[in-house]
Amino acid sequence: MSETERHGGDAPIPALGYPLLDRIRSPQDLASFAPTELAAVCAELRRFLLESVQSTGGHLGSNLGVVELTVALHHVFDFRRDRLVLDTSHQSYPHKVLTGRRERFPTLRQTHGLCGFSNPEESDYDLFHTGHAGTSISLATGLAMGLRHEPNPPHAVAVIGDASLGAGVAFEALNHAGASGLRMLVVLNDNEWSISKSVGSLARYLSRIRSNRVVQRAQQEIHNLIASIPLIGDRVERTLDEVREVLRHTIVAGHVFEELGVTYVGPLDGHDVGYLVEKLQRVRELDGVVLLHTLTEKGKGHPKASTHPERVHAAKPPSGKPAPVPESPKVEPERFWGTPLSAGPAFTTAFGEALMDLAERDLRVHAITAGMPSGTGLLEFAERFPTRFHDTGITEQHAVAMAAGMAKAGLRPVCAIYSTFLQRAYDQVFQEVCLQGLPVVFAMDRAGLVGQDGPTHNGVFDTAYLRTLPGIVLAAPRDATDLYRMLELGLTLPGPLALRWPRAQAPAHERVHADERARMLPGLAEVLLEDGELVLWAFGSLVGEALLAAERLRLRGVSVAVVDARFAKPLDEDLLGVHLRERRFLVTVEEHQRAGGFGSAVLEAATRIPGARAQIRNLAIGDRYLEHATTREEQLAASGLDAQSIERVVLQLLRPSLV
Repeated sequence: MSETERHGGDAPIPALGYPLLDRIRSPQDLASFAPTELAAVCAELRRFLLESVQSTGGHLGSNLGVVELTVALHHVFDFRRDRLVLDTSHQSYPHKVLTGRRERFPTLRQTHGLCGFSNPEESDYDLFHTGHAGTSISLATGLAMGLRHEPNPPHAVAVIGDASLGAGVAFEALNHAGASGLRMLVVLNDNEWSISKSVGSLARYLSRIRSNRVVQRAQQEIHNLIASIPLIGDRVERTLDEVREVLRHTIVAGHVFEELGVTYVGPLDGHDVGYLVEKLQRVRELDGVVLLHTLTEKGKGHPKASTHPERVHAAKPPSGKPAPVPESPKVEPERFWGTPLSAGPAFTTAFGEALMDLAERDLRVHAITAGMPSGTGLLEFAERFPTRFHDTGITEQHAVAMAAGMAKAGLRPVCAIYSTFLQRAYDQVFQEVCLQGLPVVFAMDRAGLVGQDGPTHNGVFDTAYLRTLPGIVLAAPRDATDLYRMLELGLTLPGPLALRWPRAQAPAHERVHADERARMLPGLAEVLLEDGELVLWAFGSLVGEALLAAERLRLRGVSVAVVDARFAKPLDEDLLGVHLRERRFLVTVEEHQRAGGFGSAVLEAATRIPGARAQIRNLAIGDRYLEHATTREEQLAASGLDAQSIERVVLQLLRPSLV
């Protein structure tokens, strides 16, 4: 299906003051531009991204850095037939512009709008909906295998960043592809950054290549010398691989990529579009796996790129732009102790502060993250405790296995990894941590719905994929106070604990302080409201929504009880048994998939409890991948998990005449 067919028939793209981009409705239109005009196209594309993304919000720095590379790739290859895979794909905005989606950029990352990652539902030029780093080479290898037997096989092209290349799966793919005889191009976009500065020995190795201009000049001179030999230059270049390898190894010892059977070309200036086109045209004719090393600048063209701590990784929309939030009836906050009067600090911030306080008291506490020091709230921890902070890069499997080793040696490691990314280390969580019964704390940020990042980043599977592992404790705080208490508990347990919290603000005003709350013990829930023939058992982030629903119901003359479950494993089966025997209805509420989640744990427990009579209803995310939306609140409402939806379900059960 063409872009025109997908989005509005023959309607013209509105003129936005970009005369060159106005001529590009598809990548084939780039052929009408002379090579000398491509730099002007890139300048206009970069200006469009700066103006558009800073208005809507979204990933900015990474996209500004790949403008010339994207234009050159689409100029040289025909991705209607060839195949393009963008690693992580958050840098796909220039690609989206060139493939007919420019007019949709005002809707970027908004409800029913343009996705912030590649998405086959938007365009045939997008092959995969991806948002996790390191997999593009594997995907391209599979594509190349499927295409290799076609006459004049199409090219498979993978674009991967230097930080993503440090992921183990990327090297597994290079190792396999290099020995397979496939024809494939891997473009290494080396900007020395992922979200934060790239770390590790590979990053240092690439930095040495990047900084050694002698390497670039010598390799270019070798190529030019061979290619300039009349009549036989091309054949000589193809037959002098061994000579060129010796020459390269005299310049850079231990050429990692060529040892894997991969032809290395570069490093090249990734912002010289004419030179990129020339090089791409040449490497397109080479056999085997070729790695084209391009040097780019993350955030290029942005005035704050050189000073921004993350090279303007992401832009937020102007503060004056209101985010749409589902309407709800007014509630008198002073009459309801559970409702925050205003938003407090982000859960991420509360975690970082709690961990620093606990680390002050216990020298065994170490913090580990996999390439996300700022996103997990650990930047200040890293500054205060540099010897106890470990950023392993985009290597979740290694990070978790390393944590197991640290725990075995007597330390108290805390692995701060987004829920969606901990999935990548599931085997290490099972074998290296849980099977050994080691005291590792998993701090899972972004557990739940994440709004604009969508299904690749929604952390809605962790309870299910962790709950089956014997010996692990699963907890979720309703506010910053309980986050601190649960983290403190985890650092005293003999085995692993996984702690989840949402991408949201913690309640600002907590009416029940720590010394007034139930003791924080695994498997001990806390009753917040007592009355009613129906009880809401809420887990973690949705306790506040359950309390707000209870207040809305009270104003209608309907009383319900509310329990903060606190733990999905172990459950408080004593309290659960009382409620199942004494109440008519028990409704579970969680920001997680219904299958295998907290509600499933309650249903399983109910089969073990004698005399249970209450009907159980599970409120959770249905059996689908929830698409991105402008706000997390919209996603909660769409999933029936906001206070108004909970209120409606309760009324259907207790007072159907009021619905």
